[in-house]
Amino acid sequence: MTNYVWPAYKAQQFELRVMPNLRAYVGSTSPTTDVLDLLGEVWIARVAMAPEEDPVQAAGREAFFDRLKGPANTLELWHLKVQQPNGTMRGSTTILTSVPQLSDTATLTGATAAAGLPTLRAGDMLGLGGQLVRVMADATANGAGHITFEFMPRARQIIAAGAAVNWNRPTALFRLKSDGVPTVWNVRHADGADFELIEAI
Repeated sequence: MTNYVWPAYKAQQFELRVMPNLRAYVGSTSPTTDVLDLLGEVWIARVAMAPEEDPVQAAGREAFFDRLKGPANTLELWHLKVQQPNGTMRGSTTILTSVPQLSDTATLTGATAAAGLPTLRAGDMLGLGGQLVRVMADATANGAGHITFEFMPRARQIIAAGAAVNWNRPTALFRLKSDGVPTVWNVRHADGADFELIEAI
């Protein structure tokens, strides 16, 4: 297995969502539905690319997708529309206290902001202990500069205190959900591509 980094191709449309791991059961004697949360959420991504008129760029794109060999190799991808926090948090941020496995909250320290207390906004993307997470609600640092926030997907393993937090293009590894991404050539351009990915964990 080889890992390739997304070459910053422009996306006409982009979707990144958490896919929960749930099982729904309908009662045997009533129409009531129970839902069992089996934990272990993963990221699902969808990328739609515009047609490419430059034949050199189109051929390069075609080769890149063939290199993935369907789901055999992995693709390192970040949120193409939220590459840095919309909140003001910056700096050399780390985990203040260890985050237990399956937890959905963490406290960060070392955050800075250009003005005022550092903030995170709902939808901000962070890398925690090698895991890509999304901030679920706005959060503001306290007077000591610590920010406690909620995130998804839940921690897959213990994240140690002192672990670095990546706020600049945090990534996850993905695999294609299909056997490839076709490139259809026309007289003046190559058609756009539309494909789905699932997180490789």
